[in-house]
Amino acid sequence: MLYQALSDIAARRPDHRAVTTTDGTAVGYAELVALVDRTASGLHRHGIAAGDTVACSLRNSVGYVALILAVARTGARYVPLMSNFDTADTATALRLTGPRLIVADHDRPFPAGSPPRVRLDDLTRTAPAPRPPAEHHAGVFRALWTSGSTGFPKQMVWRQDRFLRERRRWLADTGITGDDVFFCRHTLDVAHATDLHMFAALLSGAELVLADPHAEPAVLLRQIQEHRATAMSALPRHYEEYVRAAAGGPAPDLSRLRRPLCGGAYLSPAQMRDAAGVLGIHIRQIYGSTEFGLALGNMTDVLQAERGMFPVQGVGVRLEPLAPDRPDLGELVLRSDCTSEGYVGSDEANARTFRGDEFWTGDVAERQPDGSLRILGRVTEILAAAGGPLPAPVLDEEIAAQCPVLESVALPARPGAYGNEVLLAVHPDPARPGSEVRKSVEAVLRGHGLAGTVRLTGDIPHTPVGKPDKPALRRRWETDTATEVPHA
Repeated sequence: MLYQALSDIAARRPDHRAVTTTDGTAVGYAELVALVDRTASGLHRHGIAAGDTVACSLRNSVGYVALILAVARTGARYVPLMSNFDTADTATALRLTGPRLIVADHDRPFPAGSPPRVRLDDLTRTAPAPRPPAEHHAGVFRALWTSGSTGFPKQMVWRQDRFLRERRRWLADTGITGDDVFFCRHTLDVAHATDLHMFAALLSGAELVLADPHAEPAVLLRQIQEHRATAMSALPRHYEEYVRAAAGGPAPDLSRLRRPLCGGAYLSPAQMRDAAGVLGIHIRQIYGSTEFGLALGNMTDVLQAERGMFPVQGVGVRLEPLAPDRPDLGELVLRSDCTSEGYVGSDEANARTFRGDEFWTGDVAERQPDGSLRILGRVTEILAAAGGPLPAPVLDEEIAAQCPVLESVALPARPGAYGNEVLLAVHPDPARPGSEVRKSVEAVLRGHGLAGTVRLTGDIPHTPVGKPDKPALRRRWETDTATEVPHA
């Protein structure tokens, strides 16, 4: 189904640019389909058939895009071996997914007993196979990893038919067209890259630009301009990096960027105003998950930093109140006729998240007077402040606004327990004395009636998509390995 959708677009606009990389590689839609055909033929030559699993250990490239589509054409499924997996994690991922083949673009060793490996380039060195019928493969085409609060990431799978329907519905809701240019700074191992960039571009006949995920913010900002990007999605932290990179220098020309999207984490009104003032862009908020798809958004052309998001057409929403006297504040519960198949081998997670036809997000939302919804953080991260329930990301926003810090990450001392004790990892402004930073942060905590342990650290870990790695931070506290950065 995904392959046929790509082929239909290639038939209409064969020479239109499909995928470009910032290092100079580019292919049109007809070229991309031909590359997918050769890659699918290479998979078949290595024994891959419908229902098999293919593991990937790859950097962003045109070939990686083609492999994902070739797997879909074959009726198999792909699973990424994440760049932050160590040897033990890789062994666990291979054991849980049971791939028949690993496709890589490097010669680094894999754990003993791993399945055969083939280099990505070698898959294309064969004649293309005949094209399959249009509706031939509708089943599961991928397994992605979702981060959890403890233990190894959970495996989550999507069917092609449901995924295609969900993507097309969201594209219509956001007004994406074939004239758009999507700039992707994320690794293709994660849904933030594939769903919000790769498939958004290719299913609408637009252009996908793949950047180096490790490039400096100033470099990425320049590339957004050079490639005349009109759409991209990034986390609040990434927009903050762009603001810092642009501050004090010539104003960047991002006038073509009509859909700068932000999803995956809490976005504060201050961050929206900074992006408008320094970058000249109006961030559009979106909300979704790897398991559910896209659920909420706000594509209005007028900057309203305090406004929330509205449901994507076809998505039902309600709030499960956290307290009887606050019906406007609660866990966000969603419904849709096209979501994932859920978690593999995790009955407990499925029972918590997928309840009948409802998807319990685990996120706290607040309904605004206009009916829109603002996402405030995880249910397990609500703090018992003196003024009532306080989401940890809201506390982080306040600390960032009032204290000399570059980043703040608050963790409830006891996850899931409604208490006033918090663990706070703070990346201080290196130009300010550590004692001053600590004093200002502790003042914010006292103002909320919170008891906290504050650690100053210049090494806050982040996930591959760019979120603070809260499980890793919590493990540091548990093993007492976090160290404080000395300050004058």
